[in-house]
Amino acid sequence: MAGSLSIWNRKRDLIYFVFFAIHAPLSLVDTFPLLPSFLQADIFAQLRQFYVSTYNDKFFQETPPPWFSAFICMELLYHLPLSIWATGGLLRDNPMVPVHLLVFGVQAFITTVTCLVEVWSWTDRTDAEKQNITMLYGPYAALGGLMALDMIGRLRGRLVQKSKHE
Repeated sequence: MAGSLSIWNRKRDLIYFVFFAIHAPLSLVDTFPLLPSFLQADIFAQLRQFYVSTYNDKFFQETPPPWFSAFICMELLYHLPLSIWATGGLLRDNPMVPVHLLVFGVQAFITTVTCLVEVWSWTDRTDAEKQNITMLYGPYAALGGLMALDMIGRLRGRLVQKSKHE
């Protein structure tokens, strides 16, 4: 957009840009079994195996509950394409960023909190194992929630400004 501030001057957008740049390839680790064979690179299989052996996350060790499988499908069909789009959208300061990141933030927050509730209900994992998983999932939930609130604020500002001009 003409006249837009550089992403270096938009600190929250820079944080979101870094997040999405990291999140896109990591989505390929989470969704590995669903990927077509040409995308099943060894590095993603190795990272997935490292994660499973390090964190003892039974979502990835056993047959997951149907709702978790749906979340993984959403990650492949929604998170991955949105993450790729968002990196460019944030760089260009695309006016649709707040709309898309609001949806992403709400969805990421709700699905991640759901996973955390399930993790803490597991009786076959130690509290230390649950805490380790929480240390990974927790920041993701927090970022999703904060992103959603930020986007609500941005959209509210635009709508209020627009209504004052009508």
